[in-house]
Amino acid sequence: MPDEQRLLLIGELAQRTATTDSALRYYEKLGLVRPAERISGRRRYTPSSIEHVGLVHLCQDAGFTLRETREFLHKSRSGREWRHLAERKIRELDARIADAQQAKRLLQHALNCASPTLSDCPNFQAAVTARINPAAGADPAR
Repeated sequence: MPDEQRLLLIGELAQRTATTDSALRYYEKLGLVRPAERISGRRRYTPSSIEHVGLVHLCQDAGFTLRETREFLHKSRSGREWRHLAERKIRELDARIADAQQAKRLLQHALNCASPTLSDCPNFQAAVTARINPAAGADPAR
């Protein structure tokens, strides 16, 4: 049987996807990955399972929970629910990007700040105040 047609054991799939065996079993429980068959109780996966696990990882990288990933992968892309889920994730990613950009600006400021400690720096004091009390508002490192 050519190598690309050979079924993979769970350990092989785990190794090729940098995933643990236990995670793959959990993915199976959630319906994210399915073995092609079981032989003597051992899961066997098709080579296409490698790409499928990679897709699960991409969804996780985008901030999807595993349950959201299942919905995202199994719902019709033409459906309203799928679209709402994708749009919500885009908004969440935009918020994460904004937070990361703010953190980057503060770190860049810290590199150039003349204050002897971060707690003496007015920009960091404003950032801490804004973090503790979001209503206080301003973006201190702009």
